[in-house]
Amino acid sequence: MKVLLVDNGSSLLDKLQSLIPVAEITKKWFEVSAEDAHGYDLIVLSGSSTYSIIHDYQYFKGEVELVRNTKTPIIGICFGLELIVRAFGGRLKEIPKQHHGIREIELMNQELFKAPKIKVYENHRFVISQLPENFVILAKSLDGPEVIRHNTLPIYGLQFQPENFVEETEGDELFLKLLSKFK
Repeated sequence: MKVLLVDNGSSLLDKLQSLIPVAEITKKWFEVSAEDAHGYDLIVLSGSSTYSIIHDYQYFKGEVELVRNTKTPIIGICFGLELIVRAFGGRLKEIPKQHHGIREIELMNQELFKAPKIKVYENHRFVISQLPENFVILAKSLDGPEVIRHNTLPIYGLQFQPENFVEETEGDELFLKLLSKFK
């Protein structure tokens, strides 16, 4: 399995790279374009410790085109989810206080995990205020969608960081189950 990992300025990049159990090629967000999907079995969009998709959208046009135009499966993590939401016409809103820490999310079905609730690590300041057309919610929290999936395309988004606090949370297990869908 060949994975393209798009680094959106994540401070957790090393942890994410070690969580992906197969060979991956990492490219910075400003190096990717729609043509980069060719030859990969999966694209993973990292989180970002530097940018906000609401305030810095213009910097990510190449990555947005990649998301909109590829048939290659995609998993977006935190910022990556936010980029997917914006690319497909959904809306985000800034929350008054940044979420930082472990929280419990409710799984809407057992497509990815058998437990009704799991603990994940979050560090974000935006939430989905309007889900894009053709997306469904697979998990939610008090703030809204936490895991989303496109109805017809192999595109998933996680509002949390599965690569962080792997001993205390189940986010990594959910991510690895999702990865196994594309092998």
